[in-house]
Amino acid sequence: MGRGNTTDRKRGKPSMKGEARRYSKLPREEIDKIDYKNVALLQRFITERGKIRSRRVTGLSRRDQSKMARAVKRSRELGLLPYVDATKAVEKVGGSRGRSRDRD
Repeated sequence: MGRGNTTDRKRGKPSMKGEARRYSKLPREEIDKIDYKNVALLQRFITERGKIRSRRVTGLSRRDQSKMARAVKRSRELGLLPYVDATKAVEKVGGSRGRSRDRD
């Protein structure tokens, strides 16, 4: 059985042979400060529409991303962060879909 370590493949874990380990893009000091009251830090992880950015965009590890998402949800629940940006929601009033009703 010269196939290498097949138990990792069965469990779904990728082999670390050719890949570099990904570290969090935030310094360790800032990750320790991920808290629902730290609104300035949490706003870096949500879009202008109010959606939580993905791990691929933020560069956080899985554990830190879940801490951050939990803190964002908790601060939204307490009213520190908005669920959606209200100024962007009312961009277009009316449902004309591009057609003009004043055509004669």
